[in-house]
Amino acid sequence: MNFLTKEFVYRDRETFGVGSTDPHKPKKEEIIAYLGQMEIAAALGAVIVKTKAELDTVTDKPDYTPAIVGADPNQALSGYYQWLGNTWNYVRDLADSITRLVNIGGTGNAITAELRLGVSLSAVELAFFVPAHNNTGAVTIMVEGVEKSVRNGLGNELSEDDLQAGYPAMVAVFPGQDGYVLLNPANVEAVVLAAKQAAIAARNQAQTAKQAAEEALSNLEAAVEQASELAFQRFNKLYLGSFNVNPSTDNQGGPLKDGMLCFHSVEKKMKVYSEDDSDWILATPDTSDFLNKANNLGDVSSKSAARSNLGLGALATSSKVGTNDLTDSSVSTGKLKSKAVTDPKLNSAKLNTLVGKPQVVALYSNIGDDASFNLTRSGATYTFGTPQPDTSYVVQVVGQRTTQGNLSYINIVGMNVKSKASFSLNGLRLNSAGSISGLSGGFDVIVYRVAN
Repeated sequence: MNFLTKEFVYRDRETFGVGSTDPHKPKKEEIIAYLGQMEIAAALGAVIVKTKAELDTVTDKPDYTPAIVGADPNQALSGYYQWLGNTWNYVRDLADSITRLVNIGGTGNAITAELRLGVSLSAVELAFFVPAHNNTGAVTIMVEGVEKSVRNGLGNELSEDDLQAGYPAMVAVFPGQDGYVLLNPANVEAVVLAAKQAAIAARNQAQTAKQAAEEALSNLEAAVEQASELAFQRFNKLYLGSFNVNPSTDNQGGPLKDGMLCFHSVEKKMKVYSEDDSDWILATPDTSDFLNKANNLGDVSSKSAARSNLGLGALATSSKVGTNDLTDSSVSTGKLKSKAVTDPKLNSAKLNTLVGKPQVVALYSNIGDDASFNLTRSGATYTFGTPQPDTSYVVQVVGQRTTQGNLSYINIVGMNVKSKASFSLNGLRLNSAGSISGLSGGFDVIVYRVAN
């Protein structure tokens, strides 16, 4: 039920609480419904109040006495209550699943609306309203600050004039749908209008408020059933249902059309019909067509075919290349041998001259600005940053010569210890006066390596 109060039924202005709207003339159907509400409450011995605060002042009722809080400003407090254990216990929400949206505003494509007093948006399953404008395309409705799209029974956006000013529209909430579903687009407006007129006529002719309300609700339910059936028929043209074999016609025996859907109960897959293919194809990709990244391409059905498609030959899987792996136009076996490259395209004359050339593999300086490459020094010991493959290397030491007045000396350096990881130097210092003393001073050290 939509809870009515005397303040609402006999309000001064058309929009309750808004003094700028037109003066309100009480409506017979609202008066009858309000009196019927009072009648039902009296028959049940129920307490009907506007706010929870009013209900809390009533404390002289026997256990299990029902009560209704119909229009508390805090919507969460409106609902059905029961007196038990010397207190009023909340039973359930007052809101019905069927309601009328009020205070319609906005534009034809972006509608704003409000719920009637005492109705909770979360409980609404069917709502009807009268649009203020015709729509020109896709439509949204914002109710109590919550905006949702409006689509037809097939899930498509509304077409132009599916909503028309002055003509009632009904929207429903279905599980799994993000928005509202319009049950009566333009081609079924007449059904809804006729049902509404019949309901109004029935209420005006009723002898008692209870009979009028029941008959009006019955007519409205019939209209909803008709509109729902028409919406289902339209949806059924698109989704044919579940089959154990692919259907060859639609559910009316007609030809299949692009976009029709069916569920294959044996394959457990949703399929869509394609006129170009004249066949049913999977509506979603088959998971067997995907590669699992965790398998690192191990689930490719034919790795050799994949390499071929990528332009990769057998060399892609070889750890080394032999003579038989080379094509006729590639380098011959003899040209691959060590020190035997003679192909003029490789400039072999220059390459071959490098075979016996010394190669610098390390150096160290402590004369002037220190600099080193692949060598560190600790005293007379020099250590390679990268050990040599063997001890076949040559160390050249540039000795220090110093002249002061008529005194000069020359360091004569020699090798002491030599290994793959390091070497040590020793030597003597020869003075110009002919005396010999121990090695001292700084050196530039260069290590050469000569290929075999």
